[in-house]
Amino acid sequence: MTDQEIYYGIAKKDNKTFQFLYNEHIGMIISLVQKNSGHKDDAMDLFQEGMIALWTNIKKEKFLLNKDIKISSYLYALCRNIWISKLRKAKNTKPIETLSNIESPIDGLDEMEENYNKINQLTGYLEKLNHSCQQLLKLFYYQKKSLKDIAAKMNFTEKTAKNNKYRCMKSLRALYEV
Repeated sequence: MTDQEIYYGIAKKDNKTFQFLYNEHIGMIISLVQKNSGHKDDAMDLFQEGMIALWTNIKKEKFLLNKDIKISSYLYALCRNIWISKLRKAKNTKPIETLSNIESPIDGLDEMEENYNKINQLTGYLEKLNHSCQQLLKLFYYQKKSLKDIAAKMNFTEKTAKNNKYRCMKSLRALYEV
């Protein structure tokens, strides 16, 4: 099937098109998942989520037929991003850095992966800080809590929360620069 046939088949929810995509690309998704802390069942679920995302993006015109991007590459990128999100949420024991060994069929994925690796590295440094600093920085940067809310939660004054945030960031920067 051509990309044009696939595109319009997905838009029409044509079962033959979905079956074709499954037959052609499930092996690639199984390989992705198994190389990165997953099992075949995870890959099957991931493929289904990727297909739903692909169909949704076509319906909402977030993905338009384009000669520069193959549908198979776009589907792979969707599945890969969903899998990275699942690994991040699950805090899986296998390091995320292993994802760097995956060939990226779309330009820009390598940059996203590099940024993700930096975030993963920064998270490792964050875990080296004392519990109080970890809690404060997570509340401020991840949960987007105000210093006033953090002070109340951690039994500080707002000024103490601000000073502690400064000290914790200084400690984090020192770890990062080593």
